Amino acid sequence: MTRSHEKREAVFNAAAEVFAQYGFRRTAMNDIAQAAGISRPALYVLFENKEDLFQQLAIHRQNEAIGEAIAILEQNKPFVQRFTQAVLAYERIFYEPIAGSPHAAEFMDASLGLVSDEMLKRQNRLVSYLSDVIDQAASEGSVSLQQLNMKTTTFVELLLSSIGGQKKAATSVRDFRQRVKHVTSVFWASIGSGGVQ
Repeated sequence: MTRSHEKREAVFNAAAEVFAQYGFRRTAMNDIAQAAGISRPALYVLFENKEDLFQQLAIHRQNEAIGEAIAILEQNKPFVQRFTQAVLAYERIFYEPIAGSPHAAEFMDASLGLVSDEMLKRQNRLVSYLSDVIDQAASEGSVSLQQLNMKTTTFVELLLSSIGGQKKAATSVRDFRQRVKHVTSVFWASIGSGGVQ
């Protein structure tokens, strides 16, 4: 990792903590600069403004989350175990760090407003990888989507949307993880696979 990347990583970590403490709207660039241990002008060399920093932070975390999910999907483990662990890993990196913040709902709204196109591209990448895993399992006879009469990508999108809906309902990170396992178990049952392993 280059020095420039290390500096950006340090700023991302500091910004994540400040955003979690104050929320997106109340956070100022000066707050982030102080937390990162750099000057305000130096911060503006790296990022155009607060919105730009937030956008790049969200994309950075999403890239990390997808990378971890893909690494798990490529492991030599049973299909259901790999798939469910990959989804949990994605949420652990991308969503869970803000889950405990009183400003979590604001972050989700800001994410949708500021980085929707970029996040959608990456979300589609994740959907593609998850779909490939299911298609591979189907080719091996482990699961079948025929009775559902839908594309694999549609199945995965419905699953991820269902998991997303648990974020407001969950009372804690532990509860959210349990809900993810319950949701995936229901979906696995619908395509002839067993429960979470």
